[in-house]
Amino acid sequence: MRRPRGRAGPVAAVLLLVLALSGGAGAQSSATTPGIDALARDPSVLRGLRVGLVTHRAGQDASGERTSTVLARLPGVRLTTLFAPEHGIDGTYDAGERVPTIPGRTPVYSLYGGAFSPTRQMLSRVDALVVDLQDVGVRPYTYTSTMALVMRAGREAGKPVVILDRPNPMGGVITDGPVLEPQFRSFIGMYPIPYVFGMTIGELARLYNDAFGIGARLVVVRMQGWTRGMTWTQTGLPWENPSPGITHPEAVFHYAATGPVDGTNLWNGVATESRFQVVLAPWIEDSETLAARLNARGLPGVRFSRSAIPHPRTQRVFHGVRLHITDPAVFKPSTTIVYILSAIRGLYPDRFTFARPRRGPYLFDLVWGTKELRLALQRGDSPERIVAAWQPALERFERLRQQYLLYP
Repeated sequence: MRRPRGRAGPVAAVLLLVLALSGGAGAQSSATTPGIDALARDPSVLRGLRVGLVTHRAGQDASGERTSTVLARLPGVRLTTLFAPEHGIDGTYDAGERVPTIPGRTPVYSLYGGAFSPTRQMLSRVDALVVDLQDVGVRPYTYTSTMALVMRAGREAGKPVVILDRPNPMGGVITDGPVLEPQFRSFIGMYPIPYVFGMTIGELARLYNDAFGIGARLVVVRMQGWTRGMTWTQTGLPWENPSPGITHPEAVFHYAATGPVDGTNLWNGVATESRFQVVLAPWIEDSETLAARLNARGLPGVRFSRSAIPHPRTQRVFHGVRLHITDPAVFKPSTTIVYILSAIRGLYPDRFTFARPRRGPYLFDLVWGTKELRLALQRGDSPERIVAAWQPALERFERLRQQYLLYP
């Protein structure tokens, strides 16, 4: 991939800002603290400025206090505007549900309604944009797209963008899945990154800004005490649901694996207590054989058991497998779901189908960022061949991402 330079200057210049706000490259503490804590200790980058904050309920400091509250009391900082991503400022709206704008002395503008990017009118009382969003490390999760559009809007309006970094709940080691192809760009995938990208939201902002040419005046405020191998439960931070369906830290691994069944006639248990932990269908008749075939594959960090759940809308019982993640450090979500889909297709070739679009691309293709996976499954290609096909692009991405990582 070529690396176009934006107006923000080279990576080194941005890195100096990153280190200046985080106490230096070697600063560490016994517990993880997110970027908002570092900013609260030294708010000089925002002093004297009117601030527009892009955040939600999961945007909070190490004590669990919301970022909007912390910013509002910082000396010399005026919080004038809030922006809400998908699920809303309080994280209560369902996936895909339109989020309204809330007028008031400090208005909350929706970035998941009529507009997906801040307009000039929304920015009229803003000198600097601050982003504090809890991502989950999976490309179709829309907060990183919102961040990218905010960075673009900041560049166009000549306003700096400050990203308050937060942990990737899955850690920062595993990358997995196909890299998005340009013809499948959408709000659930804007740039050529893999399905599981192994970066924090701040690291991703640096990648987007430099390698993909956004060119904003970018500052990333680093975390303290976080290393790449840490999952959320190892950070010591309080958990707040980043969206209604991600109700505990382990749910991010299940979501990464089974979320991509969207666009097929399979169900991942959404709207039940088993959400994202299962892959089911009413026509799977031998779930024991399905689980046994998958366990025989010896996939890293996961085992399978048979499962049966009544659908909450129809009460019809769906059968299939439940995922039990045994080692998050080696679990590969995209690889795992490919093996599941391949096994189901092998057992039920006349039952497993993809939802055909009325127009435009298949939903499955948009989710995955490529049509090649769907075509390979339809052909009956082996899961080994499917996974091998995305490795060259994944390896190129891994080389690129190394330039933008902030943590050991």
